[in-house]
Amino acid sequence: MPRELPGLYWDKEKQRYFPLTSSRRSQVVGPNTSTKLQSAPQARTGESKRHRNRSLLRAREDARLSFRTTHKDKLMHQISCFQVAQTSHVASSSTPSLTGCAITAFQSVSYNNNVHSFAGDTGGWFYSSVIGRDEPVTGHHASHGWRPEFMIRQISSICISGSRCIATSFGPESKILHFPLDLDSEDIRVTRVNNRSARDIWTADLQGTRLVLGTNDQAVVIDDVADRATVCFMKTGSDVFAVTQDNNIVYTGSRAGIVQRFDSRIPSTKGDRIFSDLNTTQNNSVTNLKIFYDWQLLTSNIDGHLAMFDLRFPGNRTPVISFTGNINTYTTKTPITVDPHEQFLFAAGQDRRIRLWSLRTGGPPLVSPANVFQKPFEDPIRALQVVEEQQGVLGLWATSGAALYKYNLGQRMGEESETMQC
Repeated sequence: MPRELPGLYWDKEKQRYFPLTSSRRSQVVGPNTSTKLQSAPQARTGESKRHRNRSLLRAREDARLSFRTTHKDKLMHQISCFQVAQTSHVASSSTPSLTGCAITAFQSVSYNNNVHSFAGDTGGWFYSSVIGRDEPVTGHHASHGWRPEFMIRQISSICISGSRCIATSFGPESKILHFPLDLDSEDIRVTRVNNRSARDIWTADLQGTRLVLGTNDQAVVIDDVADRATVCFMKTGSDVFAVTQDNNIVYTGSRAGIVQRFDSRIPSTKGDRIFSDLNTTQNNSVTNLKIFYDWQLLTSNIDGHLAMFDLRFPGNRTPVISFTGNINTYTTKTPITVDPHEQFLFAAGQDRRIRLWSLRTGGPPLVSPANVFQKPFEDPIRALQVVEEQQGVLGLWATSGAALYKYNLGQRMGEESETMQC
């Protein structure tokens, strides 16, 4: 039996020692190496199978989590719908009007840790109120805080963007009231549209510095409302009751029941008729337009019809979602509003009732036996707005006659406001 020597191996055929690093060692150990090389692909195949199994398990777990998240989101929305439908806490506020005229427009916004509220009435008075965010809003409005700022003709609309509030008047001499939220940096002023053909401002929409007015037979676009640098007239052929804008695109809704789309970058542009047959006349006036989710357009008509359309398919006349149960036959001033999270729709009917819907599901209104929205107002409802006073705490403002009403959404009489998971 040959002895084992360090660094050498014994070759039985040659009957002698060879170094372990020589080629002879490679030939001897070749079969073992070959075995290892042959087993490598099998190892990689097994590893690949295990990787695929792990990926499949991970995908299944992600799917389960996604389903759980979607299901949870849907469930939370249903709970929020139930909470809002159960609202029974409402408070009325004394009128800000000096003459007892009906309030026609109302807007509220938080700016620099203060709550700025504005109202306008049929007598042409424009009122403002500024209180701290920590003060009780309803109690403040019920006792004091409102002051008359300016008088023009009947206030037809109020809109706010950034640090600027705009109020418009209805009548042969269309006036625009510029009211800065920061009075220390800018003064209150009144301007007019320098065109005799532009009168009767029915509505307005302000985004940034661009102001769009709905007037008789046309929409008026003022690119920079502060300097009035460029004024563009968009002919519609019918009185414009509703306007909204998305960047450079302007949408109008007219007395004739037609929704048109304009590009404000093109002067003297001709609007495209959308969501309707080009060869028919609707005769169902469009009273409100609002854009949601970046690609959906909510429309309301004078017959009470409420529907959501897909802006990506302007030729499709079939709405994505319909909201049933609203009542109207001839009133052009029937406001609608949504909450800041775009979950709920509120609409005022000709029967002087407020109804609410889920923007996700549409269909009939959300109702409850304890719902205060079932009770009609004494006077027509002329303005609606939902504000988020605190994180998750929503309030609905409504005007009827010369009074303001505040609904604490999701709150019942004798309960504190609860945070809603929208």
